[in-house]
This record gives sequence, C-alpha cells and structure tokens, in this order.
Amino acid sequence: MADLPKAMTWMIVEDDAAIRDVIEMMCELWGFKTVTFRDGFQAADYLSRPELEGPMPDVALLDIRMPGPWGHEISSRIRQHPTLKDIGIVLMTAYELPGADEERYLKTSGADKLLFKPLPPMDDLLAFVNGVLEARRSNSAQKSVPDGPPSAT
Repeated sequence: MADLPKAMTWMIVEDDAAIRDVIEMMCELWGFKTVTFRDGFQAADYLSRPELEGPMPDVALLDIRMPGPWGHEISSRIRQHPTLKDIGIVLMTAYELPGADEERYLKTSGADKLLFKPLPPMDDLLAFVNGVLEARRSNSAQKSVPDGPPSAT
C-alpha cells in the first residue's frame, strides 16, 4: 500500500451511493475522516456557512453530474470559501468529455484534476490524490517565494 499521510479528511460529493460508500470505506481503511454529501444541494448548503464545523477537508472529490449544483459549480464555491479555498479538488465523471469540455470544467471550476470512473484501485486512487495535494503544496510554495531580489530604492 502507498505511504499514508498522518491524517487527512476527504470531502466526498457523490450521488451514486455505491461509489460514495466505496470511497468512504477506502478512507476508513486508510484511517482518514470524511465529510460526505449525497448531492450538490447538501454540499452547497455546507459551503454557504462562513464557519464550518467538524473536520476541515484537505481534498474534495466531486462528481460532476448530480442533483443540484454540479461538481464544477461546487468546486468554484470551494475556491471562493475562505477556509477551503486552497484544498485539493478532483472532479469525477463516468461520462466521456470532449477535450474542450474537460479543459473548460477544470479552468472555470478551479479544480486540480479530472478523474474518470470507474475508480482506480485503492493504491492508485490514494497516489492520485496525494499527487494533487503535492502539486498544490508545490505551487503554493512557489507563489510564496519572491521572483527575484528586491530592487534598490
């Protein structure tokens, strides 16, 4: 099994109960916490609160097509939330998307990656999510480093 981070919380927004249950079970086996919603309505309600309760998600896995706001819309709301704006975000879909749609969903939502269902094996899913989080940390570290020496005034 892949190396596990010490603690992690996954936000799961998935209307398919079987897929939602599988992801929750994987997280339980890894010792991770979950914040789970069955549709975009529940997720949007959660995100409408300025102060969130419970464990704060490190990453969000969002189904694109579901009742209520779709995954790319929820992703956009996460990017606007003061507490969650920097978490990793993965959009999931069982549908084939033309390349232009794929790029549009990622660009307009602020999501980091797109994952096609069926879900990959456990170790591969964990490695995929860890890759998303590592890329976010790396990008964040690069943004905090000045571009060059300060200019003399």
